[in-house]
Amino acid sequence: MEGTTVGRFLAFEIDSSIYAVEVERVEVVLEMIPVTRVPRAPEHLRGVINYRGQVIPVADLRVRFGEGRTDLSKSPSIVVLQVQQGNDVVTLGILADAVREVVDFDVDRIERTAGFGKERLDGMIQGVYDNAGAFVVVLDIDKVFEDLGEEP
Repeated sequence: MEGTTVGRFLAFEIDSSIYAVEVERVEVVLEMIPVTRVPRAPEHLRGVINYRGQVIPVADLRVRFGEGRTDLSKSPSIVVLQVQQGNDVVTLGILADAVREVVDFDVDRIERTAGFGKERLDGMIQGVYDNAGAFVVVLDIDKVFEDLGEEP
């Protein structure tokens, strides 16, 4: 496979869609634990968890993408990630219905998209990868959370 650039990604599900983030950004995948709501937090920040003595915000990608809210009673997973915000690295969790696996993608085969018809998604998506007939939306996780404390 001379000339290919392989990237490792963690694939996870939200509804029936498959998303992926660079695996080096993932710290841990947790089974659902109680999320404490923080008053006056933006809707996409569902609350905080205690992870190894650290308070970690938990974000809901469904809200971030304008698709409603995750039902916390259906026991989703929390993917704890490292996100770049300006000069800082922020640890946060995202809700996922299921975590699939770590996959290797030829990054040259990630199809860049001009947009998905929703302005708020522009820049949040690196592209779409055809993984043996299953489309995987590859997220630019830094762009998804570049305005972490603001409403989407």
